[in-house]
Amino acid sequence: MKNHHPDRPVVFIAGATGAIGYKLCLILRQKGFTVYGMTRSIDKARFLQAIGVHSLIADIFDAERIKEIISEVAPDVVIHQLTDLPYGLQPDLMQQARIRNAKIRKEGTYNLVQALTNTSCKLIVQSIAFAYLPDQPCYNEQTALDLNSVNPILKLNAEGINELEKQVQNSGLNHVILRYGKLYGEATGCVAAESCKIHVDAAAHAAYLAIEKGNGIYQIVEDEQQYMNIKAKTELGFEPDYRFYMGQVLNI
Repeated sequence: MKNHHPDRPVVFIAGATGAIGYKLCLILRQKGFTVYGMTRSIDKARFLQAIGVHSLIADIFDAERIKEIISEVAPDVVIHQLTDLPYGLQPDLMQQARIRNAKIRKEGTYNLVQALTNTSCKLIVQSIAFAYLPDQPCYNEQTALDLNSVNPILKLNAEGINELEKQVQNSGLNHVILRYGKLYGEATGCVAAESCKIHVDAAAHAAYLAIEKGNGIYQIVEDEQQYMNIKAKTELGFEPDYRFYMGQVLNI
């Protein structure tokens, strides 16, 4: 299937219709990339097709189907943007959503990494920057996760992130882990948090930058004193003020 734009890598996005995933699809298509996007929904697949993304319908928990897709697409870059969270993080839906999300981070990541065995692709994954030990003077890529928290929600977050990141780090693949702050902006349903925040456009743009640059963990947050983004700015060229404009012509 790698028959488009030989000068640019073929990109496969798992979770292509999530808040970050869809915006990332728009950015990549605007820049002329060949993009394959995975979603569970036929209706959402139509959104991908409308912007020139090759849509693939699959569930990340169907390990054999994921292997088939990777074999068919033969991507140069795989971007893991899988989540299962309600729009606007509605409080009455969040308890079950966190459990589903933790399962994606553990089992879903496992299926994706296993499908990439014996490939030479680059793997870029979505992590979070708000699962650290509390009350630290500042937070950067070396800060320890809060794996022993007495708060069950924080503990679940930290355990899921730890499992995701360890699987990626032990995969043998060239990889980038993007620890995103709390998302806000259109398509998220959320307003900006007081700290550890990132606009969805800048979050998606960081994943685009990671296609050609970087290796290891990067904290993707806005400029502030407690949460650091120096490494991402220096190594990825991360721009926390980046915004995507639909008025720009899509290269479809």
